[in-house]
Amino acid sequence: MRDVGRHHSKGGFTIVEAVISTVIVAVMLVAALSAVGASRVIQYKVSLHNRGRLLAERLLAEIVGQAYEDPNVPVVFGPESGEQTSVRSDFDDVDDYHGWSESPPTDKDGSAIPQTDGWQRTVTVEWIDPSDPTLVQGSETGAKRITVTATHGNITHGRLVMIRTEHQ
Repeated sequence: MRDVGRHHSKGGFTIVEAVISTVIVAVMLVAALSAVGASRVIQYKVSLHNRGRLLAERLLAEIVGQAYEDPNVPVVFGPESGEQTSVRSDFDDVDDYHGWSESPPTDKDGSAIPQTDGWQRTVTVEWIDPSDPTLVQGSETGAKRITVTATHGNITHGRLVMIRTEHQ
């Protein structure tokens, strides 16, 4: 006699179970790869930000190490007579750097900074009101705002601002 109403299960997967398992694994793989890709993009952006900040810090440190104004000649905003505007090694006071732009970045002596292709640094120096540093003035006030910006691919990755007074 045969048992007609009973199903006998054989070990293993059915086609439906195999397809469902494959879909689940594929979805998990796509999610994992998306997470890894997003992590790489974030790491790249953080490295650009860090490099931009370091490049800006390096130039700002150079600038604030200079005199507030040229000690040898009457006060002139920007490079004084005889100072070349294309050679940073001639700069001897803070406002000589106003309008300075370079790509790729270099040291003060003109030697290239390694691994900075595609980067640009720019400097703005402005007289400001010492009681309100947001107000730009048109003449000597005893305070200058120095802004150094580092960009890569036309995107700003580092911007530092410092105020320098004649009494520092």
